[in-house]
Amino acid sequence: MRALQQAFIIAPRMLIMARQERVHIITAGENSFPAFAAALRDNPDISHTFVVADIELYTNREQDAGAVRAGKESAREAVEKVKSLAGSLKIPVALVYVTPPADSSAREVILKIRKAHPDARFSFDLSGGSKEMCLALFTLSLWVQGDAYFAFADRMEASAGAKLAVPKIAAETVAANPNYLKILQTLYNTPGKQDHPLRVVPRSYLFNQLTAAYISLRKKGVKVAPNTMGKTNLYTGKKAIMHSLSQGTCSSFLNTLVGLDLIQELPEGSVSNKKEKYYAITPSGALALQLAEIKSPKRE
Repeated sequence: MRALQQAFIIAPRMLIMARQERVHIITAGENSFPAFAAALRDNPDISHTFVVADIELYTNREQDAGAVRAGKESAREAVEKVKSLAGSLKIPVALVYVTPPADSSAREVILKIRKAHPDARFSFDLSGGSKEMCLALFTLSLWVQGDAYFAFADRMEASAGAKLAVPKIAAETVAANPNYLKILQTLYNTPGKQDHPLRVVPRSYLFNQLTAAYISLRKKGVKVAPNTMGKTNLYTGKKAIMHSLSQGTCSSFLNTLVGLDLIQELPEGSVSNKKEKYYAITPSGALALQLAEIKSPKRE
């Protein structure tokens, strides 16, 4: 009987451990605590919490006016309340900082969190912090397919609209196509032309790089190319079957990635070949690649 009672006690704990992690991102501000309390009420499965704060919030300046100083103190108190409530519920909570420029700094924060929790679901509460930080985190929430919440929206000041770099494809979809990954990796890792702010490479170079690694996703009607380099299959150790890449298929891949704003086409023909096209990876493409390359831990 006692063993049966213990089984009933242990079983719920095992079920809880098996649940998918839910990472909740909060922007630090005066309204952080009531927003967090509401999030816990509506999402009781939150397993980890990260409070993202502008570094300015924790910087005391002599020139801060009374209202500014009071606002910072109020926001910090709200963050401490969030940490206290999370601690009482045994939810791990961490305070991380975003420094200017907010878009690149916030990106690094989310990448680190995603690497630590690759299988987690994400939610974002953008109720506090600067406009720049909230916009950056909102864009990132779309990339990781997280739910974004805006509480107390009536307090925000009216301002000109800003165009968000909304991703047109999920990182998981990019990862599912090895040919997309190869193109993005080539553009991301190749130094490119000298004296150019972007890593720009010619289409002919991309074609040659992709030809060596091309994998057809079709099951039938796939043309086979000679395996002149003696490549072997990673799993069987036998001589690998090389798929034949056509110029048309390569163009299709490139046009798709351009349409998804993951790469950009730059018609900068050289003197010897004025028809040559050049390509460069976009910030969205770099982020998609980094997210796609995050590997989930092996399960035993």
